[in-house]
Amino acid sequence: MKINLTTSLTIFSVISSLLSVNAKADYPKTDYDYLGLPIYCKEMHQDTYKGTARALQWEKRLAGNGGIHHYCAGLFTYNLAWKTNNNQDRIYKLKLALNEMSYPFDHGIAPNFVLLPKMYYDMGKVQEALDDYQSAIESYQKSVQKNPKVWMTYAALSDLLSKLNKNKEAIEVLEKGLEHKPNSKPLLKRLAKLKK
Repeated sequence: MKINLTTSLTIFSVISSLLSVNAKADYPKTDYDYLGLPIYCKEMHQDTYKGTARALQWEKRLAGNGGIHHYCAGLFTYNLAWKTNNNQDRIYKLKLALNEMSYPFDHGIAPNFVLLPKMYYDMGKVQEALDDYQSAIESYQKSVQKNPKVWMTYAALSDLLSKLNKNKEAIEVLEKGLEHKPNSKPLLKRLAKLKK
């Protein structure tokens, strides 16, 4: 049987559309699904909360989010990735999670959006899990730029730099973090360990 160019393109188009339909992150639906997510994910997006005072309050508080439900789906899919023992499935889910987390950045998120530091941090964690270390470093650095007072980002960045045998840079990151959070025990412990 001969297949002409038009038939081939049609088959390719159908297969591509089927794959793209299936290539979406998982969205939380049940109360159990929302357990590992920030409360605003549930109260803004679960059907039982739609139109309630709490949902409207979150909408106001998180205005300019560019599609925060995608970020929530990314967090949920990231959590699911760690529940599988299949490495290929984990990588697939991590890529889907990163795609969803990135969505708001391409769809009008406000440059001063309150959750940007956390969003960059979470993207960094996914990129790091995918062994995309340079992108992870950049995401962590963006998180620090948006809010230099969050110790977790300094810890994650220093841990990654240390993992990459860049101890001098890791120490510099910790010292910078301690300028903003001088009593941070997690940062102080990491610094002491690196200076041994």
